[in-house]
Amino acid sequence: MAKQLKKAPPPKEMDMLPVMSLMTVLIPVILTMASFQKLAIVEVNLPERTEMSIESEPPPPDDNALNLTVAITRDYLEIWARGGSLPREFYKEMWTFRCRSDGDTITYDPSTFVYDDKGAAKNPPKCQDGRELDSEKFRYSIETIHLWALHKESEEDPGKIKMSVYSKTDSAYLDGNNEFITDPALVRPGLTVATLSESSARRLACGQSAPGVEDICSDGRPAVSLRPRSAYDELAKTLMMIHNRFIDSPDADNIIVLADDDTAFDKIISVMDRARDSGFFKINLAKLAAGG
Repeated sequence: MAKQLKKAPPPKEMDMLPVMSLMTVLIPVILTMASFQKLAIVEVNLPERTEMSIESEPPPPDDNALNLTVAITRDYLEIWARGGSLPREFYKEMWTFRCRSDGDTITYDPSTFVYDDKGAAKNPPKCQDGRELDSEKFRYSIETIHLWALHKESEEDPGKIKMSVYSKTDSAYLDGNNEFITDPALVRPGLTVATLSESSARRLACGQSAPGVEDICSDGRPAVSLRPRSAYDELAKTLMMIHNRFIDSPDADNIIVLADDDTAFDKIISVMDRARDSGFFKINLAKLAAGG
């Protein structure tokens, strides 16, 4: 007699409760770790479309307009306004290079480089570790083009480099008379100074952090430095004075930057930045005529 085969019991339903409980815990954790793309809206006011008539005459010149212009030449910066000009700000151009070999920076006078017929430097810059930069491509290692302000009695005078006290954040200090501070001994706790930015007056202190107070100390000593004054700082100081004095001018926010084809782009951008920081938000570029 054949044995009867036993039927397998039906499979039990899987208990999903522990899995669902785990997912309930993991989902909030994953959401908090997820990185979502942030969207930003930038409002742009485009100029309105206008029709230009060929027969129309240009508007008459405004006698009250400031007509402010900054000219960048090889040796100096010059400010023009209303048919007149301010004294020229002479400068000495210096190049700061970033060395890949040691990561340090070095500053050289570009007028000291001697080039061969192929344009390669016979005396390329040397890094702190003694290595030389590529004689043909060392210009690509320029990190900053500095303009050191010069005091000159005449155009023939080689000039003397102006010095100023700079803060830990590379800001030039101005005293209560809006003049550059040139003696580090004058920068001490309790002194009220300003920098080349709007509403920048602050009191100096050591080891304090409060509104309107700047900590100038490092290890209990003033951490300021005496450096060659930047011609850009001289320009910014003058532009701020002009903007405050002629704030009611119809073109008080306008400025023209003049430069020739040989002017380094870095110098143009630096002048534009200082003009914008001084309150001149409408900047026009123009080409400087030969011999200007």
